[in-house]
Amino acid sequence: MGRDKAKDDRLFNCSEPHEADYVAGLYPGHEEEVRELLQKLCLAGEIKNSTHLEVYRLIKEKLKLSIPLIKLRTLDKPKPKK
Repeated sequence: MGRDKAKDDRLFNCSEPHEADYVAGLYPGHEEEVRELLQKLCLAGEIKNSTHLEVYRLIKEKLKLSIPLIKLRTLDKPKPKK
Protein backbone atom coordinates (compact mmCIF):
# COMPACT_ATOMS: atom_id res chain seq x y z
CA MET A 1 0.00 0.00 0.00
CA GLY A 2 1.39 3.38 -0.91
CA ARG A 3 0.85 6.49 1.11
CA ASP A 4 -1.27 9.37 -0.10
CA LYS A 5 0.46 12.76 -0.61
CA ALA A 6 -2.73 14.64 0.30
CA LYS A 7 -2.81 12.90 3.70
CA ASP A 8 0.90 13.53 4.24
CA ASP A 9 0.31 17.27 4.09
CA ARG A 10 -2.20 17.15 6.93
CA LEU A 11 -1.31 16.99 10.60
CA PHE A 12 -1.27 13.65 12.38
CA ASN A 13 -4.12 13.57 14.92
CA CYS A 14 -3.37 11.47 18.01
CA SER A 15 -7.01 11.59 19.15
CA GLU A 16 -8.23 9.75 16.03
CA PRO A 17 -7.60 5.95 16.14
CA HIS A 18 -7.93 5.66 12.35
CA GLU A 19 -4.84 7.89 11.98
CA ALA A 20 -2.63 5.34 13.77
CA ASP A 21 -4.32 2.50 11.88
CA TYR A 22 -3.64 4.22 8.54
CA VAL A 23 0.04 4.83 9.33
CA ALA A 24 0.57 1.36 10.85
CA GLY A 25 -1.04 -0.20 7.77
CA LEU A 26 1.70 1.29 5.63
CA TYR A 27 4.23 -0.97 7.38
CA PRO A 28 3.11 -4.57 6.64
CA GLY A 29 4.51 -6.99 9.22
CA HIS A 30 5.31 -4.16 11.63
CA GLU A 31 1.81 -2.81 12.33
CA GLU A 32 1.79 -3.51 16.07
CA GLU A 33 5.30 -2.16 16.55
CA VAL A 34 4.35 1.05 14.72
CA ARG A 35 1.08 1.43 16.67
CA GLU A 36 2.96 1.07 19.96
CA LEU A 37 5.50 3.70 18.91
CA LEU A 38 2.75 6.09 17.80
CA GLN A 39 0.96 5.64 21.12
CA LYS A 40 4.18 6.36 23.02
CA LEU A 41 4.95 9.43 20.88
CA CYS A 42 1.39 10.73 21.30
CA LEU A 43 1.46 10.31 25.08
CA ALA A 44 4.80 12.13 25.23
CA GLY A 45 3.48 14.93 22.99
CA GLU A 46 6.35 14.36 20.55
CA ILE A 47 4.19 14.30 17.43
CA LYS A 48 1.71 17.02 18.33
CA ASN A 49 1.31 19.30 15.29
CA SER A 50 3.47 17.00 13.14
CA THR A 51 2.65 16.21 9.52
CA HIS A 52 2.35 12.60 8.45
CA LEU A 53 5.72 12.89 6.69
CA GLU A 54 7.34 14.05 9.94
CA VAL A 55 5.78 11.03 11.67
CA TYR A 56 7.19 8.70 8.98
CA ARG A 57 10.63 10.22 9.53
CA LEU A 58 10.39 9.53 13.28
CA ILE A 59 9.35 5.94 12.56
CA LYS A 60 12.38 5.60 10.28
CA GLU A 61 14.67 7.06 12.95
CA LYS A 62 13.31 5.06 15.89
CA LEU A 63 12.32 1.74 14.26
CA LYS A 64 14.69 1.76 11.25
CA LEU A 65 11.76 1.19 8.87
CA SER A 66 11.77 2.78 5.42
CA ILE A 67 9.40 5.62 4.65
CA PRO A 68 6.52 4.17 2.57
CA LEU A 69 6.27 5.12 -1.09
CA ILE A 70 3.92 7.89 -2.18
CA LYS A 71 0.84 6.83 -4.11
CA LEU A 72 0.22 9.54 -6.68
CA ARG A 73 -3.46 10.26 -7.15
CA THR A 74 -3.03 10.78 -10.88
CA LEU A 75 -1.84 7.18 -11.21
CA ASP A 76 -4.85 5.90 -9.26
CA LYS A 77 -7.41 7.34 -11.66
CA PRO A 78 -8.69 4.92 -14.28
CA LYS A 79 -7.55 5.60 -17.81
CA PRO A 80 -10.25 7.10 -20.02
CA LYS A 81 -11.83 4.71 -22.48
CA LYS A 82 -11.24 5.47 -26.14
